[in-house]
Amino acid sequence: MACLREYDFEILLKNTTLQECESFIKDHTEDTYLVPGGYKVKGIILLDTTSPVGFSGNDIIFRYTKCCFGFFALRLKNEAEEIKRLREQYKKDKNVKKIK
Repeated sequence: MACLREYDFEILLKNTTLQECESFIKDHTEDTYLVPGGYKVKGIILLDTTSPVGFSGNDIIFRYTKCCFGFFALRLKNEAEEIKRLREQYKKDKNVKKIK
């Protein structure tokens, strides 16, 4: 499992609810997907039953769950290659739902 410290990231929203986080991601991205728990973004495992993942330019915005601290909306910057890989992966998986 990857450590978040290894990446160029920004905390956009912290200590929030599931719904607030999902709404924030939808409002701040061009494309948003709801992916099953266990999916990875740059090696970071997404927890919960489903997680929103959105793309804004070359940035990835997603919900991150930190035990005992709650939910965060994070931005990984300059990730064009990862976005391309994730879009291809999401197209092939019927369990991934495009929500925006």
